[in-house]
Amino acid sequence: MGRIEKIKRQLIEEANRGINTSPSTDMDIYSDYGTNIMSIANKFSGGGYQWGGVSGVCIPLNHNGDIIRNCSEGDKTHCCGFTLSIGFIAATNRGLIYDKTVKQIEKFSSDWYSAGGANGKLCVEALKNLGIGEEVSLEDAIEGDFCQIWRTNGSGHSVIFKSHIKKGDEIIGFNYRSSQKSTGGIGGTKEYFYGSGGSMVRSNTYFGRMNS
Repeated sequence: MGRIEKIKRQLIEEANRGINTSPSTDMDIYSDYGTNIMSIANKFSGGGYQWGGVSGVCIPLNHNGDIIRNCSEGDKTHCCGFTLSIGFIAATNRGLIYDKTVKQIEKFSSDWYSAGGANGKLCVEALKNLGIGEEVSLEDAIEGDFCQIWRTNGSGHSVIFKSHIKKGDEIIGFNYRSSQKSTGGIGGTKEYFYGSGGSMVRSNTYFGRMNS
């Protein structure tokens, strides 16, 4: 078992026993994950996908002695849970949320899952509302940006952007990492915009960049 897996198991065991952390140790808990969003995202893979009935997070998310979202060993993930986990770890390790109250972080977590509802900006709005990120355009998106996708059938997806897919000078889709059924949980895949072989709605696909 690798170092990261040992930390993950320890966090789950402590959360299930009701052992909380203090604010001074929040960064210590996640320190082995680093601050680079894509590097953190790549530390998690597989594990199965499940929408509903689980928190969807990769590991327990602790802040100022409170568990914001919990999970048990063997729980499957979903898209919002995966991207929130990565954003939460990165924000903690970058020192962006150490002075935020538990209530603020709980709202951040809630916004990540539901801000704006159907066709809303969700993770992008969560970053902006907490003051730890900003919205960026599709054209300006770079690896490690967070993204909320909406499709023509009304379904949505929360992902971490990796790279554009172009046809000539036109952006027709992009590569990303998230948790989805097609990859058996956490993995990398790609999608295309409507009119270019896919169903993503260009005008309802939003990108957010976390502060460094």
